[in-house]
Amino acid sequence: MNSIRTKKVKIVKVLIIVFSALLLFSLVYLYNVHQQPILERKIVTIASYVHRAMYDYVAELKPNIIYNKTILRPGEGILYATLTNKINISFIYMFSSNPPPEAINVVMRGLTAKIESPDKWTKVLQKEELIELLNFRGSVNFTLEVDCLLLKQIVNAIDKELGVYSSSYNLFIAPEVLVNARIAGRSVSEVYTPQLTVTFKISADRGGYISLEGLEQTQSREIKDVIEVFHPEVESQRVLSYIATILATVGLATSMLIHYRVKWHEKKKLVDVKLSRMIREHRDVIVEALTSLPEVHATIEVRSLEDLVKIAEVLAKPILKAMEDEKQVFYVVDGNIKYQYKV
Repeated sequence: MNSIRTKKVKIVKVLIIVFSALLLFSLVYLYNVHQQPILERKIVTIASYVHRAMYDYVAELKPNIIYNKTILRPGEGILYATLTNKINISFIYMFSSNPPPEAINVVMRGLTAKIESPDKWTKVLQKEELIELLNFRGSVNFTLEVDCLLLKQIVNAIDKELGVYSSSYNLFIAPEVLVNARIAGRSVSEVYTPQLTVTFKISADRGGYISLEGLEQTQSREIKDVIEVFHPEVESQRVLSYIATILATVGLATSMLIHYRVKWHEKKKLVDVKLSRMIREHRDVIVEALTSLPEVHATIEVRSLEDLVKIAEVLAKPILKAMEDEKQVFYVVDGNIKYQYKV
């Protein structure tokens, strides 16, 4: 019988360890799945579009030895200021999108041109001056004609007026392209300003020369939207984590309750065995009482039956035995004092 009980205790201990591990695992799993959203909001790109600006030029040169030709295009050589008469500039604007636009309207809202002497002065050209000095023609796509000699004369006149000297100067050309489009059901309204910089400068290695910066420009944009993504697998994992946690908790609680009961029964059995032995040893002084416990002024609880036996021997009184609330009560009455031991 003892071996069966010992085996039962071992099994219960193993179950407590197993269910404790399962509970720990289920709680970690529960925490992890709750870090994942069931409903996720994502920012996605539903469309993209690109502004493209392309400047091209054809420089008219004086008869020369170095190039042996009077026309120079981008990439064909350095534009030396002493050789260049005019620079004919053309501008082309292109718009593309993915998906293609459902509707689009492109207009030239304006053109800004200014001459600048760095750190000295800036002159913004008016509309009439654009036509007169730069021979502006066109709208969204346009052409300009930069007369280098005329531009130099204007710079010299402003320098003389201000009492300064400009060894280098710039011509800035910036069209304002207004684009209204509808792409992927969304409205797009933007002003694109691709600036071309024509620089007239002098350096020790090249002398006086002209450079054009910003011949090709692009500007990319994206249209984004927020979408909601439902994750049913996360919801299923959460339900599974709840079930695992509940089962592990119930299993651990049941195992601990069984373990407590087994231990309690073992302890009670040991107490009962010890009590039976002591009752047999002192059966001569223990008397079964048929009446209920007497009413006295004072009741003193003793720690063990042996202590009660000693008191009975000292007082020369018998030990009475009765039942109270399903407990065995051993007591000795000495006047209005009752010494008792409950088990």
